[in-house]
Amino acid sequence: MRNTRRKDLSDNLSGRSSLLVIAHPGHELRLYGWIAQTKPLVCILTDGSGSDDQPRLAATLNILQELGSEIGPVCGELSDRQIYRKMLHGEYDMFDDLCERLAALIAAQDIRTVVSDGIEGYNPTHDLCEVLVRTAVAITNNVTSTTRTKDGKECLVRHYTIPLMGDPRPTAQPAACRAEPANPPFQWGDGQCIIELNERELTHKLETMREYASQAGGILQQEVEDAFRSYGEDAFAREYLFASAAPGKEPERSFLQQKPFYESHGKQRVADGRYRDVIRFHEHVLPIMNWLSTKTSAARI
Repeated sequence: MRNTRRKDLSDNLSGRSSLLVIAHPGHELRLYGWIAQTKPLVCILTDGSGSDDQPRLAATLNILQELGSEIGPVCGELSDRQIYRKMLHGEYDMFDDLCERLAALIAAQDIRTVVSDGIEGYNPTHDLCEVLVRTAVAITNNVTSTTRTKDGKECLVRHYTIPLMGDPRPTAQPAACRAEPANPPFQWGDGQCIIELNERELTHKLETMREYASQAGGILQQEVEDAFRSYGEDAFAREYLFASAAPGKEPERSFLQQKPFYESHGKQRVADGRYRDVIRFHEHVLPIMNWLSTKTSAARI
């Protein structure tokens, strides 16, 4: 029974039955090996223009196409400035539309596994990416009656998140078990999947990260250089997917007591004259999250 479960989980992470949703171009670099192995459908919320209005979407599309991934219908239509403006003004229409489109895509393409950015409090768009996907997956699971397994049993869509900031290795790694089949080399522990990269895959990944960061410049180049200096290149030889938190244990709950990084960073940028306004969790981000949660409730009716 245990081996059957491992095989089922491994199967859910292979083939075009997987969808990757990221907030910004460049996030695919954290899952370079997994993308090369599974070739998922990929959606990107923004063009990656940031505060400098310099899009980096084209470079990401080149990488994804070289890895054999298909680009989804949600692909860099929005600038960061547009999304931030919607957050600040409390306008939910864009987030509502994105959520509906992702849910429709998951159902139409018979997606089995969805991977997205995770909530870390570093960037509000990263955090909303997880909530958008979490909601879209919940809607799909609530309303679909599609048979998804060969034996006729219904299989729910699974949602996993990726870490983007800090050490790419978990601080406490549970004992992992070799997944079956052994290719691609997925390992499963408690609530996480580990993707092992061989030497050639790691070399390609590191080269691509350096080239991408060099072309992008600015904060992305600094982040990549800091990561290599702080954690070493070997830290990127494994990639991790984490099961989305169960209802009631959502990671954004931590911000009810402790302010996320983007608030203090935003205040500093306002003081420096770079930003006009600060995006705050309670005032701007949490209301959008709460609004999206009502869509899940409505889907159950």
